[in-house]
Amino acid sequence: MVEIPDYSDDDWELLVKRLTLYADSKLRKVYWRGAAHAPGGSGPGGMGPDEFAAEAIESFLDGSRKWNKETEPEFLRFLFNVVDSKISHLVESAENSRTRRIDTCDRDSEPAFQVKSGAKRPDVVVADQEQSDLLHNAVISELDGDTTAVSVFECFEADITKPSEIAEMMGIGIDEVNNAKKRLARSADKAFRKLGRSRR
Repeated sequence: MVEIPDYSDDDWELLVKRLTLYADSKLRKVYWRGAAHAPGGSGPGGMGPDEFAAEAIESFLDGSRKWNKETEPEFLRFLFNVVDSKISHLVESAENSRTRRIDTCDRDSEPAFQVKSGAKRPDVVVADQEQSDLLHNAVISELDGDTTAVSVFECFEADITKPSEIAEMMGIGIDEVNNAKKRLARSADKAFRKLGRSRR
């Protein structure tokens, strides 16, 4: 029997928002059929970030993905890993490796995919992703459980940067967003210094 976390409705709503943001940020870092994910477009298998988030939760609820609290105490991080797995599986599928999407959208409309010129070699992409993950984890560690600042950080990673949009997404005031941004900046500076890098 699946042991479901004892969350309130508000807790679940925030979790879904954060999981969707995470899925969107991951989709923006991958190529699908030779193209990069565009904001608002569909990703691998025609799925958007909200669908990846929903599938991750469904996989937990139906028991197909087991949450081991000993190896991953935080439920949201467990769901992040499920999203990672689902996106990676589809991106690495035969359809992705053998086909390339032809953009048939009107010029005046936002394409579902945007092909980047001068795409990096796979080994360079992997190295960049490893560095990105290293920085992400370092900043999260410095935030030390500051859930509001973590959510703001995840918004930035998903290219949601306007305080008004972040406030609406998180259901908080703009002043609270701006204060969280200041705490995030201080934590990011500490993380970069520990890694021997400069944020500026």
